[in-house]
Amino acid sequence: MPHIHISRVRVYEPKFKDGSQVGQVARGGPMDDETDFDVIIVGAGFAGAATAFQLLKEGIEGDRILIMDRGEPIGSKNLTGGILWGRELDDFEEYLGNWEMDCPGIERCINHKKVGFLNNEDALFIEGRFASWDGTGGTDEPSQRSSWSVLRAKADAWMAEKMEEAGIFVMGGMKIDQLHIDGLDHGSYDARDLTDPAEDSGKGGAQKWKVDNLPKELVDKIRNGTISGIVQDGDVMTSKVVVIAEGSNSVLTRGYHFDSMLHAQSKDDMLLGVKEVIHLGKEKIDERFNCFAGDDERPPSGMAMELALSLYRDMSHEAWDKYPNTKGLYPRCGGFFYTNRDTVSCGIIVQLKSLPEGLHTYDLYQAFKAQPAIAALIEGGEAIEYGGHLCPEYGLHRMPHRFTRDGAVVVGDAAGLVFANGMQIQGMNNALHSGKLAGKAIAKCIADGDVSAKALDATYTKSLKSSYIFRDLKRFEPATKFLNNPANFTWVPELVGKTANRVFREIGEEKVPAEKVLRKVRKEMRAKNKANKKGMGLFGLLKLALTGRKL
Repeated sequence: MPHIHISRVRVYEPKFKDGSQVGQVARGGPMDDETDFDVIIVGAGFAGAATAFQLLKEGIEGDRILIMDRGEPIGSKNLTGGILWGRELDDFEEYLGNWEMDCPGIERCINHKKVGFLNNEDALFIEGRFASWDGTGGTDEPSQRSSWSVLRAKADAWMAEKMEEAGIFVMGGMKIDQLHIDGLDHGSYDARDLTDPAEDSGKGGAQKWKVDNLPKELVDKIRNGTISGIVQDGDVMTSKVVVIAEGSNSVLTRGYHFDSMLHAQSKDDMLLGVKEVIHLGKEKIDERFNCFAGDDERPPSGMAMELALSLYRDMSHEAWDKYPNTKGLYPRCGGFFYTNRDTVSCGIIVQLKSLPEGLHTYDLYQAFKAQPAIAALIEGGEAIEYGGHLCPEYGLHRMPHRFTRDGAVVVGDAAGLVFANGMQIQGMNNALHSGKLAGKAIAKCIADGDVSAKALDATYTKSLKSSYIFRDLKRFEPATKFLNNPANFTWVPELVGKTANRVFREIGEEKVPAEKVLRKVRKEMRAKNKANKKGMGLFGLLKLALTGRKL
């Protein structure tokens, strides 16, 4: 079986402390005779980086860890970003130092957050400000009390540098689509046979995959054999444990039978995020969003928003006339907006199953930017980055059947540890935390000389299912049905915005009770949509929002 030699692969700008170069050992003497590495990590995002740093903390030598990523340089494939809990990085102070001030991509301490309800014309924002590190008081430990805006491309590249400084082998430009399985010639099957559907039911049910057309003995080895490394361009690199940290569209997770739910992807299960980074300049951001500017010792503060949208009712109605099969569909779309140091990130997330044919996400995003409240926030800005990302809509109902195999674990988005639906997205923090748990478990199993699925389950899977990740997933699982309610993306934001407009606007008229305004606005909206039901009070409106009854 051929093996990869370190000198034959591209390495992402190695910067080992002792000055050693690729092909040399960076601190630990010659590699052992059993495997090339103790741990190989596929994916250098937050989940992979957290696993690597935790392995170091547990006593695994840096030169026994290899982390590989498709991006070259590291981070170039990542167009995402969001809000990060600072406490998840504090555990790695030994390797990351003063990351609050030094890390490019960790942009602003979020000390103020808004939830907004937007229709085509009106907007209502509910704002909360927090006692965080913003120059006005709070705690001397900002990361312990704060979340942070993140630009992943820059943050991932900086993390890669820190891993290299710690002696870890970091390789960019490495596409890994095949795992090495003991006793199996990787040349006996095509990796594409493991992931390409032979037929698509289109209904979100189980699909038939090409792997089913392979010999049963071969399939059994692929699905149940011991994983002992990776295959890159026909060459093998061995390890005691492989960590799959590829992100939400993981080829290896699907292909090597960690689960079946990823095999059943259809547009019913998918979200499409569209994001734009807009340059405004630091001074304008500080002034426009009432942010603390920061100084030599304190990072700048920032603002984040989550938005419920009903901007597209008229657009979808127009689509109905042209595409009758879309009747009854509204784009179920939420928006987000947050400040970086000198840019802002704004975008939308839309459920593909709700997107009427003929409506494109670019057009939806342009309508979002044109909404008066959003347009005012980005006025004078220049778009410097635009990207889209397709990802599965996870939750407990779509979790993998297993997180381990003999010699392998899966972490982060690749393990489905994401809650993403409408306005709510939770992924980066879960990725970091699952990486920590994986690092602890792997180090223990290696020390015990047992890296079987049973041993890894008893450590990694057990700790994962008792962590806040699973507690949050269980707690908010019912929210999936609530957030999937079309009302939350159609008439509810419109109703809230129009009602707030009339309740709070001063136009020289006597004050009208809010419930009376609600009834009036409700009747007007029903008339607009040619519905004949009577208006109702606040309790009835809340009941409608929760039960999903249509307008």
